[in-house]
Amino acid sequence: MTTESERQIRELLETRTRAFGRRDAATAAGAYHDDLVLYDLVGPFVRRDEDPADRLQRWMASYRTAIGHEIRDLEITAGADLAFCHFLVRISGTMRDGTEVGMWVRATTCLRREGDGWTIVHEHASVPFDPDTGRAVLRGAL
Repeated sequence: MTTESERQIRELLETRTRAFGRRDAATAAGAYHDDLVLYDLVGPFVRRDEDPADRLQRWMASYRTAIGHEIRDLEITAGADLAFCHFLVRISGTMRDGTEVGMWVRATTCLRREGDGWTIVHEHASVPFDPDTGRAVLRGAL
């Protein structure tokens, strides 16, 4: 059974996914809390005190096409005021230099209840790596 909190969090993530498709950084960043701690795929290792809309705008500007953002295997655990979820996300599209992107990323998102809704206070995105080569594994079996 889906709780109201789970429904709200699912909608927050779906709104963000639609914003990525439109390359709408302001809407995508609207999910983030002012005190966001971000462990992003791109350095630095930890991002704090940075305007997420600016970061997202720079990232989105590197794409020539809409940005695909497909969430799979979403699991949400929500308490009264804190929640976390983990999922796989496929990022896809064509970058300005013609590079075709199609990669899977692991994500964990922590949220805090703010009034009647939820905001993201911590997000961690990562890719697995092959220990024999030290290279990231972006495609393959899920």
